[in-house]
Amino acid sequence: MILKWIKVVLQICIIYLITLTGNWIQQTFDLPIAGSIIGLLLFFLLLQFKIIKTEWINDGANLLLSTMIFFFIPSIVGAMDLVESFNSSFLVIIVLILASTCIVALLSGYIAEKMMKHNYIEESSDKL
Repeated sequence: MILKWIKVVLQICIIYLITLTGNWIQQTFDLPIAGSIIGLLLFFLLLQFKIIKTEWINDGANLLLSTMIFFFIPSIVGAMDLVESFNSSFLVIIVLILASTCIVALLSGYIAEKMMKHNYIEESSDKL
């Protein structure tokens, strides 16, 4: 049980290290793209070229995906505290924030499912 948690923590550390590398690239080259986006692109490329195998990060990534909704709750609660100070023109902004949050969550889940299905197909064909 403890070894499984150590494995998950190490896998999350790998993911975090890639994110930090993306931030470092962004700061070093003063790029106009967020470091986290560069880290995601780097992570995608490492997975695509099989430099990092999915088995190395699978459990840690699944834990992060299963708890992803908790990262959206603080922004929604923070917006709820400011409702009294918003006038009608800010209603559009609130709707856009909620819609974009839902779209990001749905697209993230859809892409993750497609990648997992694609990976499953590749693994099945490798076994044949």
